[in-house]
Amino acid sequence: MDDLPESGSGLSLRNAQERTGETEMTPPPSTPADPNAMVDRLTALWGETRWHTCWSPSAGVGVYIHAGRFRKDLDLWWVHVAAYLPDNKLAVDRFWCRNRNAAGLSCDQLDLTITTQGWAATFDGVGQLCDTESLTRASRGSSAPSVRLRWELSATPLAPVWDMYDGVSWQHDFASAGHIQQASATTGTLWIDDHAYPLDGVGFKDHSSGARSFQTWVGHAFLVGEISGRVVHAVTIVREDSGAQTMGVTMTPGEQASVTGFDVLPLASFDGAPHEQKLTIETSAGSIALHAKLIHALPITITEANDNFNGVDWDLEGDPMIMVEGIVALTDERGEVGYGFLERSARRSKRGLQ
Repeated sequence: MDDLPESGSGLSLRNAQERTGETEMTPPPSTPADPNAMVDRLTALWGETRWHTCWSPSAGVGVYIHAGRFRKDLDLWWVHVAAYLPDNKLAVDRFWCRNRNAAGLSCDQLDLTITTQGWAATFDGVGQLCDTESLTRASRGSSAPSVRLRWELSATPLAPVWDMYDGVSWQHDFASAGHIQQASATTGTLWIDDHAYPLDGVGFKDHSSGARSFQTWVGHAFLVGEISGRVVHAVTIVREDSGAQTMGVTMTPGEQASVTGFDVLPLASFDGAPHEQKLTIETSAGSIALHAKLIHALPITITEANDNFNGVDWDLEGDPMIMVEGIVALTDERGEVGYGFLERSARRSKRGLQ
């Protein structure tokens, strides 16, 4: 068996000091280009969200972190996390906390810190063991069976940050103030009970803020991935009040090309189907064809009130957005293989496996 680190033996990056009755925000060791947003208490539906993920191809495991400000108290953060495990298993949890970090999120069980060198994350807690299929039937994260869940992870950028609004005249209605993404190389370890898995692989981050509404959304898809030294960001959004909006960029050392088209099949069911498909990405430098095979999938729910959680709640009022956070293997026309994160969404009423 692999030895677990002792509790408090350096797993945490936290260095904030608690004050009685309030929380002191502590900056990271070096000032990053991606600090938390200044809170906007005047703009209706304002919010801020971060997600970070990684995948280890050799171990067949990964980590997903999704956190943001609670709309009823913008100083309180919601968090839901997942560990992607072999055989379509996942370990998931959901909680709320006061944030002690000015560039990321720090609380008792989770630390996510952004620095000029990339980002790092640790978690020391418990997750509910489940699988993709069970998450299509109900929300999970507060039942049984439970497993000990820990990780320590660091990420070093593979390419520059992509600013979605750089050179764009319009803005999304779910993150109107700012929206960035970045691909990274990752190292670290994931522990499930007394078993350790390496987290050496690829990682991705996304940070957005601003007014946040999904009222006009039909669905969307976005891919961020790395293959043969190329980083790809491609997004398409389908709305009720307009046609599809597409944006993105491809990055190789010293060169960038704008994405002008993204041909991707819509979400057919909440287990992530279709599980294999051809992706065609049109860019200012030419067309890119990729075969995408879904390796793992985490269904989540996002409501118009900005509640975010693992799984699909079929009893919830309204018609929330269901998103599938998918890990995909990407194969290009030369047979080169890379990995990416493919997120797709649909209204609960339109697709499902109830």
